[in-house]
Amino acid sequence: MQPFLFLCLLQTVSTPIDPQTPPQARPASSPVDSKDRWSLIFSDEFNGTAIDPVKWTVETTSRKRPDITVKADPAQVEVKAGSACIYYRKSKTEDSTYFAGRFNSKGHFSTTYGYLEARMHLVKPDGYQTAFWMMPDQEGLTSPKGVTDGTANDGAEIDIIEGNKAGDTYSTGLHWDGYAKPAHKSNGAMVKAPGLHTQEYHTIGFEWSPTALKFYYDGKLVRTIDKPTLIPQVPHYIIFSGSCFGVNDWVTGNVLQNKFLQDGGTAQASIDYVRVFKRND
Repeated sequence: MQPFLFLCLLQTVSTPIDPQTPPQARPASSPVDSKDRWSLIFSDEFNGTAIDPVKWTVETTSRKRPDITVKADPAQVEVKAGSACIYYRKSKTEDSTYFAGRFNSKGHFSTTYGYLEARMHLVKPDGYQTAFWMMPDQEGLTSPKGVTDGTANDGAEIDIIEGNKAGDTYSTGLHWDGYAKPAHKSNGAMVKAPGLHTQEYHTIGFEWSPTALKFYYDGKLVRTIDKPTLIPQVPHYIIFSGSCFGVNDWVTGNVLQNKFLQDGGTAQASIDYVRVFKRND
């Protein structure tokens, strides 16, 4: 191998664990007396100058809603000042088109079980929202054979946090057996989140075992799902996304009436880090 080629290969190698993740990092909810329970298997501190293409894909998509179109492209995701930033903007050329960034680890990293944690700043909903969620590796929300078995065991949309309300609450939940009726099923709940929009950053955690799903906010358990038919048992990948809504009953506000965006402003959500741990036992 030529020396120059060898040097290039060394420069492009990326590992699942960010070398800038503190070696003592543990889940925020982990008791001090069980600090050796977890091993880090994936992390990104977002301290570089761009999204790591070995870990993430920045989405380029277009979604139609009844009264607006929401587009994602690389211009809506940026790494700066130690965070991955998701931007929300109104199109300058298309009056009913809005932009919101998205990136995911599909084809790069997935896991079955573990503890996922992200330190995040969410936009305060006003026709837009921020989400940290997971999707199964296979296409769709059913088994690779396309069988809808009535359970989430063969894969589900796992919503770790959807920042959809302007108050101190957010949505958690599951969707499984596809999105089309009558097969589609879901299980959602709002959880209390003190200071969600008055403090800049919060730590969002999700513990997934073969028998339970546990949701954490700033290290405190806020929801548990332990019904056997609701526990996914297949690999899932990570998604960070922004989204915009016009007239709706899901997110506080309406981007068509959001004066900040209408006047050309750019809203921003930020992810300081994401880390994934596996239990040693």
